[in-house]
Amino acid sequence: MDREKILEKRVNSVEAENSSLLKKVEADQVETDILKVKVAELEEEKAHRDEQNKYFKLKNKELEATNAKKEHEMFMVNKVLENFIETYVEQRFEEIQVEEVRARRQAEIDAKMKYKGKGVEGVSDVSESNYSICCF
Repeated sequence: MDREKILEKRVNSVEAENSSLLKKVEADQVETDILKVKVAELEEEKAHRDEQNKYFKLKNKELEATNAKKEHEMFMVNKVLENFIETYVEQRFEEIQVEEVRARRQAEIDAKMKYKGKGVEGVSDVSESNYSICCF
């Protein structure tokens, strides 16, 4: 009888352990299922982003092609202008900038002379300031 009780306790212990392990397996299975769902969601998101990346790459190529076309058109326009004005566009642009700076400074000098009420004395200042603009 003692042996039967020992075996019975042993069986009960093993059954309890088995039950505990089954619950743990079930909990692990639930966690595994949750992780599978998360993986599926992440894969779906990745696929969506991959599609977006393809779209943006194509759009970028389109924009680069458009940009290259416009750059070529501007190059050709500059060439036509250079032939028309018989000088380089950059050189003429710099000349115009210098003229604008001179005009601004002349306007400042005129305004100062008018404010100060100077007469003939300011004329030499104007020619000197124009000379300094021209030669810098």
